[in-house]
Amino acid sequence: MPIPAGSIVTAGQLTRMQPKPYYQQAGSATTISTTAFTVLGSCTINLNTLAAGATWMVQGNFSYDTATAVASVYTRGALFVDGVQQSGESRWSEGSSGGDAADFDMAGKAWSGVLASAGAHTFELQCALNTAAGSPSIVATGFSDLSVVIYEVV
Repeated sequence: MPIPAGSIVTAGQLTRMQPKPYYQQAGSATTISTTAFTVLGSCTINLNTLAAGATWMVQGNFSYDTATAVASVYTRGALFVDGVQQSGESRWSEGSSGGDAADFDMAGKAWSGVLASAGAHTFELQCALNTAAGSPSIVATGFSDLSVVIYEVV
């Protein structure tokens, strides 16, 4: 919403005009061994918005270390906002050969959206495997991280 020339700007409007950045590193490793989504360490950000319609931008970085290599297994990194999985996933694979137990890599994904309501919101990185066949074990390391920027409606 533009502010017309000559208008008196309120403190609340000034507060909402500033982008609000949030950052959280996983801090601890999480073993991913099933197709069920698992929260990565402490890659969760809880925040409050002042008005409905706030725009958000997220960068999720998933750091992986292979514990047990299995051919054709890939990880699925996802963002959940207020408990709902967002469209699109970050994916990482060792390829058809299965790599080895010393593989280490990072995969990232950006998301964006709008928060329909004001108030408390939760952003969370979660990870799963495409299959549990062959008993793969991939560790999402403590280097995984989540960045969120909120742009409030003025």
